[in-house]
Amino acid sequence: MTPRWTAAALLAAMLGLGACQSGGVWANVPVDSSPDAQACRVEAENNPEAKRIAASGTSGNVGHDEEVRQQLLVLLPRLWRQCMMRRGAIRGGVEPVRRVTF
Repeated sequence: MTPRWTAAALLAAMLGLGACQSGGVWANVPVDSSPDAQACRVEAENNPEAKRIAASGTSGNVGHDEEVRQQLLVLLPRLWRQCMMRRGAIRGGVEPVRRVTF
């Protein structure tokens, strides 16, 4: 398996595992099934920074994996919101209060 495919598989695994835990890594993103929202989720998941963070979360260390999940809880909604604003699906302004998940 090439490094590119390995990174993609690790990201998919991290996002999949994150979805099983207390709201998952998308817990801070509004529920929206519009085509723009779905495209922005894919764009956020494919972001190099998100892939780098997610790939570091497969260490087997539960504490580190939780820290990675928390970083994704902050990064992915921010990337999603930026994409939605670029597409004109939402207006800019004050960022909504982030929900804290445990």
